[in-house]
Amino acid sequence: MMPYDAGTKLEGHLKFIGLIGMAVFIGAALFVGPKPKPDPLNHLAYGCFASKSAPPIRLEANGMIIEQKNFPIIGFHLERHKTGIALTAERPISADVSASGYQYSIDKRGSGKFLNFYKVVNQETYGVFDETDLHSFQMLANDGQYIAYSRADPAECA
Repeated sequence: MMPYDAGTKLEGHLKFIGLIGMAVFIGAALFVGPKPKPDPLNHLAYGCFASKSAPPIRLEANGMIIEQKNFPIIGFHLERHKTGIALTAERPISADVSASGYQYSIDKRGSGKFLNFYKVVNQETYGVFDETDLHSFQMLANDGQYIAYSRADPAECA
């Protein structure tokens, strides 16, 4: 009489099918994962933003307007980063401290500048991920200090 080995072959086939199934599942999870959220629309940040130590900034459809004499209007857009939503100036702006507070200039070289939106919770600063919470942003000045901007009355930008 011959030994019965059909069960052993079936076990081998089931293991092979199981491995294929797991590979398909892992492949699908890696390549068909959730789609990233698109960048926020610019109009969500339109308005006047004021700082205690620097000129006010208006965000409008035609660009970023830094309320400083002879400063050009520059383009901007919003981006979604790992650390939150950022206001991106499309020119390399910088801020230098002066006797009357910070003064802006446009650098001859470099790329745009990220101004991160933030919120303070229990005295801790966090990035903003919610498009409806774009109330404050900050910019790193050339002296290493952050210039904080908060949404303000439009009269402050006039």
